Amino acid sequence: MGNTHTLTGCWALVSYTLTTVEQSLLYPMGHNPQGLLLYGQGGELSVHLMQPGAAPPAPDTLPAGVTPDLALSYGCYSSYFGRYEVNEARSEVTHFVQGASVLSWAGAVFPRTYHLDNHQLTLTAAANAQGYVPTLLWQRTG
Repeated sequence: MGNTHTLTGCWALVSYTLTTVEQSLLYPMGHNPQGLLLYGQGGELSVHLMQPGAAPPAPDTLPAGVTPDLALSYGCYSSYFGRYEVNEARSEVTHFVQGASVLSWAGAVFPRTYHLDNHQLTLTAAANAQGYVPTLLWQRTG
């Protein structure tokens, strides 16, 4: 495992944006998302993201057996846990997902470029399938 000391600790989500190909910003969890990122000293990782205050969809728009609460949690809450490694020379942290709220993420490897500025951490991923670049800004809390 790479050196983890610079990222170790607890981080609160400040912002989550997607930059489009046209360079405009999208806010997938709203303008005031909440989240928690934990980097443990032994390489443990836990990530939680949510969109507070989101309204549940109308029950008549949902498939049979899906409650508005379940649909809301799927669309407005995301989490995963696993391990992480830091490559300081490349300013990269890699998340190795063991389990997640999105079941297909289990076993996934998520590399992130990081920038650490005082008590703020910016994580940027490669462009997704739509060409959008996710950027998450975190504030150190502990």
